[in-house]
Amino acid sequence: MSQTKHQQILDFIEGLEVGSKVSVRFIAKELDVSEGTAYRAIKESENKGFVRSIPKVGTIRIEGAKERRIEDLTLREVSQIVEGIVLCGSENLDTTPNKFLIAAMELEAMDRYLEKNALCIVGNRHDAQILALQKGSPLLITGGFEPQEDVLKVAQEKNLTVIKAPYDTFAVTSMINRALYDRLIEKELILVEDIMVEDVKYLTTKNTVGDWYDFSQETGHSRFPVVDENKVVVGMVTAIDVAGAETNTPVVEVMNPNPYTVGREDSVTHVSRIMLWEGWEIAAVVDEGVIIGIISLQDVLEAYQQIQKQPQFGETFDNLILSGFRYVEDSEFLTIEGKITRAMTNDFGSATPGVLVTLMNMAGYIALRKQHRLDAITENFTFYQLQPIPVDAEIQITAKLLLVSKKHCNIEIDVYSSKKELLAKALMTARMGDKKVRLVYKK
Repeated sequence: MSQTKHQQILDFIEGLEVGSKVSVRFIAKELDVSEGTAYRAIKESENKGFVRSIPKVGTIRIEGAKERRIEDLTLREVSQIVEGIVLCGSENLDTTPNKFLIAAMELEAMDRYLEKNALCIVGNRHDAQILALQKGSPLLITGGFEPQEDVLKVAQEKNLTVIKAPYDTFAVTSMINRALYDRLIEKELILVEDIMVEDVKYLTTKNTVGDWYDFSQETGHSRFPVVDENKVVVGMVTAIDVAGAETNTPVVEVMNPNPYTVGREDSVTHVSRIMLWEGWEIAAVVDEGVIIGIISLQDVLEAYQQIQKQPQFGETFDNLILSGFRYVEDSEFLTIEGKITRAMTNDFGSATPGVLVTLMNMAGYIALRKQHRLDAITENFTFYQLQPIPVDAEIQITAKLLLVSKKHCNIEIDVYSSKKELLAKALMTARMGDKKVRLVYKK
């Protein structure tokens, strides 16, 4: 079975001898992958315990402990979560149950599901307690019930843990579920700094188109940020920009003076949406305008795919709602279209106002970003017309910029049916965020 590049790198790192040095450049060269892909794999290897970053030494392959999934809980953690008392088997508290089983069935049925090291959650059912122990399952006794002496005797003979919790079975399982969920959502999300390439190849305002060709031949890349004498990003130059220009032409005359820049702590999910919607192939990573790295759309998409595979990853409501909508080419206004799904409707089968606000608000946000490269915070959103929109209806949302000033903007947003019938109209007012750096160099 073919493996992904990411998994190939993980296997390669795991196969290195203990004590070997691991670097982004080394992995990228050995496996012919981008530095962003290599960086993510090294970071995951560090999380898994295969490598360790040592100050003034570098990243070293170490003897990795057995991988533990983020959603695993030890018996010790379970006992703490349910405020339990350990009656026996305290020496086994650092073991991890391979599954949880609630003893809410007949013994014959339980017998099919019980197995060694499966934590059995049970009340005062003596027969179920004995059966679980005979199968090698530790016990979590709910309801504050004291187990009988023979139960503890069997547990001690088999060296199994017995925990007594003061709460009923429903409360105990809810507490464990909540703990698992909290642990998953607290798992580190991927940020721009996790995938950016720090060894940036860039041009300066003193370089020419001829220098671009030299850089392109040397690196194999076609897109480069342009910086001033203080390494502040002032533009981006690509193959399209230099096409037809003389080699002695300064890059500042052909570059895009409004590049897309991101911060090192921006989330990859947010950046991926903007790069996809607005067609950015590359973004410069800056700290107060100064370039510190670079990311490509390919790296962002690969990272986004990795995020979706993480067990804790849950799409935000905005992402779920917008996932079925697509951009429509419109020379006059920003337009998106899509279908109202069942998840967007209320008990009457019509799109909820909350869903429509989300869709219309995002259309306004995209229009502002696409036309003016500006961020905004919604201050007011007012419906002037709203008709029930049934499930499975195909709709089209159009955002019109009525007023864009230094501090505020007004955007009119309309929702149409597939038959061009006006279904909803709203006015969105927003407060402007910080503007991007916009420097235009003239000869």
